[in-house]
Amino acid sequence: MTIRLTALGALSGAGLIALGREAFTSAASGRFLSATIPAGSRVAADIFGFFGAGGVKAVTVSATTHNPRDVLRVYVGATARTELRLGGGPQTVVLGPGEELAFVTEAATVIQLVVNELAEAEQAARVEDSPSASVRVRLTSGVGFTSAGVMGVALSWSAAERRLEASNAGAGSLPLDAVDPRDSRFAGYWWRVRVSGCDGTAYAGPANRATGDAALEALAPGQWSRLWRVSHDDLLAVQSPGTRTGCPTVIAEHELLAVDSSAIAITATTDSTTGSSLVAQPGGVIPWAAWTNLSVNAAGATRSEEGWELWTHAITGNPNAAGNKGFHGSGAGNKAMLGTDFVDGMPLGDLSSLSIRYAVRTAGNDHILGRPYVNLLIDVNGDGSLYKIGVLDAATNPLLNLLGDVADAGPTDHEYTRSWVGGGKLKIVAELAGVTPAVDEGPGWLNKVFLIPDVLAQYPDAKLVRAFPADNGLPADLTMPPLWLVIGDSNYTRYSRVILREVRVNG
Repeated sequence: MTIRLTALGALSGAGLIALGREAFTSAASGRFLSATIPAGSRVAADIFGFFGAGGVKAVTVSATTHNPRDVLRVYVGATARTELRLGGGPQTVVLGPGEELAFVTEAATVIQLVVNELAEAEQAARVEDSPSASVRVRLTSGVGFTSAGVMGVALSWSAAERRLEASNAGAGSLPLDAVDPRDSRFAGYWWRVRVSGCDGTAYAGPANRATGDAALEALAPGQWSRLWRVSHDDLLAVQSPGTRTGCPTVIAEHELLAVDSSAIAITATTDSTTGSSLVAQPGGVIPWAAWTNLSVNAAGATRSEEGWELWTHAITGNPNAAGNKGFHGSGAGNKAMLGTDFVDGMPLGDLSSLSIRYAVRTAGNDHILGRPYVNLLIDVNGDGSLYKIGVLDAATNPLLNLLGDVADAGPTDHEYTRSWVGGGKLKIVAELAGVTPAVDEGPGWLNKVFLIPDVLAQYPDAKLVRAFPADNGLPADLTMPPLWLVIGDSNYTRYSRVILREVRVNG
C-alpha cells in the first residue's frame, strides 16, 4: 500500500497525525491513499488503521525535501531507536508493535510511505541503512569573520541551492549543532572550508566549545582547507580580514562529509609564498556521501553495500507534460544520473584525470549508453553568464572516443575500470562559440572533440559549478552539480544496470 501525506508546514516530530481511514482519498483500487496532515507528526504502528497494530511492517519512506536537517525517526516510547535523513531517495525502516514513525522537517513537504507487512523470516533479513550525505553551508559577512565566541545567526535552508545559508554571520564560530542538530552529528563529520573575497590570508580550524581553544591554519583566498574530523559540540572556526576591493562580501563555504575516513583522499599542495599547506582542489576517491540521485523517469540511483547502483527500465511512453514533467525538454526516455558537488568551483584546467570502477549487471543486454559516462557543468565565463555541458563518453569511432574500459579481476564477472582517454579532451553540447574543435567528424556536437587548452585560450575563467543550465536532457526545474555520471539518455528505453564501485578525480 502506498500512502502520500502532504505537510503544509514544518513537522516537529511530536504528536500522532490526526487522520483516520476515512480521511484518505483512495485511488488505484485502494492501493494508493492520500491526505493532508491536519496536525501531528507521527504515525502509529497500525498505519492510520489500515494494518494490525501487532504486526511488523517494512515502511519505505521518501519525501520532496532535500534539507539535511530533516529526518525520519522510529520511536520506542520516548526513545528514538532509529534516525534517518529524510529526502528524495527511498529508505526503508522496520516498524514493530508499539513503535511510532516520526517526521521532523523545517518546511512544507510531501512524504510518501510504501507499507508492506513482514513475515518473521523477512523481518530477520531487514537491514536499515541511511546513506550518508554531504552538507553545504554558505556564510557571508561584509566585514570578514572572527572566530571568538559562538555564532548567533540562525541558518536557513535554501531549497533552490540545497544548502544552509546565513548573511551578516561574521561574528563567532559556527557550532556544529547549528548545522546538524540531529543525533547524526555524534557519529562525526569530515569538515573543510574555503574563504573567498577577503583582503588577505584567512585562517580556519576546529575549536573546543568549552575552552575556545582552536588550532587555526592559514588559507589562501578561494582555496579549500584540509579535512578535519568534527563531532558533538565542536565549533567550526574561521578568521578572516575584511572584503577585498571589488568584492561586496566575504564568503565562507563550509562542507561536511558524513563518511568514513578511508573513503577520503585529498591532494595537498604548498603555497610557495607562505609555505602553508593548502588544498588546491579535491583529488582522489570521491566519497559515496558526496553523491546525489538526479534520475528521470524509469531510472534511478540506489546506495547499496557494493556502491551506488545506477539503473534504467525498458519502459516507453513516459509522460512529459505540465504537472508530470521529467525532463526540462520534451524527452520521454529513462536516464539515471548521479551527481556530486565534490569539484564545485574547480577551474576547468585543473581537471586532469577521471576514472570509474564499475560492474555491468546486464551484460547480456549491453548497450553503449548502458555504461556510465560523464557530464560536466561549465561556467564558461566564470560569472554565470554562460553555461555549457561538457561530455566525456564512449564512441565506436576512436577519434571520438573519450572513455576507455579495462577489464578487472573484481569480486564478480564483468568488472571494469573506465578512464578518461588522454585527459584534456571533451565534447560540448551545442558546441562553443569562438573555439575550433580539434576533431571534427561531421555535423552535430557528438561528432566534435574540443581540447581544454583551446577552450581556456578563449575562456580563461571557465570553471565547474552547480547551476541551472536549462538543458533539455536534464531534470526539469533542478540545479545540477558540476559533475554527474549517466546511463541512458532522454530517449533511452532499455533495461540497464551497473554498480559503481569507485569514482576518482585527479588522483
